[in-house]
Amino acid sequence: MREPEAAAERGTVLLLHGFTAGKESQRNEAHSLARQGYLAVTLDAVGHGERRYPDFEQRFLHQDEATDRAFFTIVEQGAAEIAGVIAALHEQGWARPGRVGGCGISMGGFTLFGAIVARCALDAVVTIVASPHWRHTDHSPHTQLDRYAHTPLLMQAAERDATVPPAPIRVLYEALIPRYAAAPDRLRYVEHAGEGHMFSAEAWHRAWDDALAWFDRFLRA
Repeated sequence: MREPEAAAERGTVLLLHGFTAGKESQRNEAHSLARQGYLAVTLDAVGHGERRYPDFEQRFLHQDEATDRAFFTIVEQGAAEIAGVIAALHEQGWARPGRVGGCGISMGGFTLFGAIVARCALDAVVTIVASPHWRHTDHSPHTQLDRYAHTPLLMQAAERDATVPPAPIRVLYEALIPRYAAAPDRLRYVEHAGEGHMFSAEAWHRAWDDALAWFDRFLRA
């Protein structure tokens, strides 16, 4: 495996996991990126993994408004951390200007939408079964259309996803088309037919191949 500084020449990709998971859950994807020559950086979300809230189960035991608010608090705090993570990677020599991407799955993708509208230095983003629509806030990423066009964005949704329905993702895509008119190849939406929130192995293989191709296109030297 390459040294971090050498891999950063190819590109650095942040991998953001889903709700209740941890950085280890993206190990396969990290190794896949490494095999393609990238430096993969996995992160524990706020309240997860090694940062897990001691009262995690109590916070998220019930499917009610309080739990929903707690979820979006994690998302918002996580998005606010991304700029600092990228700055630290640059400082350590583990990232290069124009060579930093992000891939977020479910909650991780929600977080990346927030990072995009915060104008973080992300040069290619892939979101998978993640919505730009944040509840309980006046600053939802789906309302800030002028913040996107600088970021190549691939959004992947699942047709039968009851957890993160595809409609708000599709609506954002359609609203962003005019914003990307100068470079339409930098915006893409894929809806995986027949799939739910947890992809089949075959669908996940397709989704991940699309993600790798996106990074190859926009991060490669």
